[in-house]
Amino acid sequence: VLLLHGGLSNRLSWFSQIPFLIKAGRQVILVDTRGHGQSTLGGKPLSYALFADDVLQVLDHLNIRQTDIVGWSDGGIIALILAHQQPQRVRKIVAISANFHPSGLAESAAQTISATGLRQWLKKCWSGAGKEWAELEAGITQLWVTEPRFEHEDLQSIHIPTLVVAGEQDMIAEEHSAELAQQLAHGSLVVIPGAGHAAPITDAQTVNALLQDFLD
Repeated sequence: VLLLHGGLSNRLSWFSQIPFLIKAGRQVILVDTRGHGQSTLGGKPLSYALFADDVLQVLDHLNIRQTDIVGWSDGGIIALILAHQQPQRVRKIVAISANFHPSGLAESAAQTISATGLRQWLKKCWSGAGKEWAELEAGITQLWVTEPRFEHEDLQSIHIPTLVVAGEQDMIAEEHSAELAQQLAHGSLVVIPGAGHAAPITDAQTVNALLQDFLD
């Protein structure tokens, strides 16, 4: 199972899922998206398509021909791109708090992240970007207002079984998550009561149970 974290985060944000999945007997693959954690930023303009290509290169390097993918926020978007462009490489997807169009944001993510306290916490403790923080933040917040842009026909062409998970108080509008699940050929939706955008942390037991039931 490949775990793809959210924007301005890093692979260790899955700390509540890693031991659970390993105990369940799964091989867990953790990737830092470029510019995050221990991955360098590189010189190319950031895009979800670029992130998806990076993931494919990792899978190729590890000689993994097919995998389940659990993607959180930006990671869920990357998972959908992989399912759309390389369906033979994906078995099942769990997309947590992911949108298929910028209009799905219930509030401005960029504005929320730029709030002083949260911004400084992310800068120092969460992204791992270090001295590349300013460039990474600018690139990621620009992505949030311009990408992704899946059309309904793109989603309908994805036949990978996909569980869409959203928090009741998510940054992604609930109707947008419902639309995503409805448009996917084999999509289903679970809304976690009381949860926000950080359900894998705040509602870890619920998320872990959903992963086990759906992936098994």
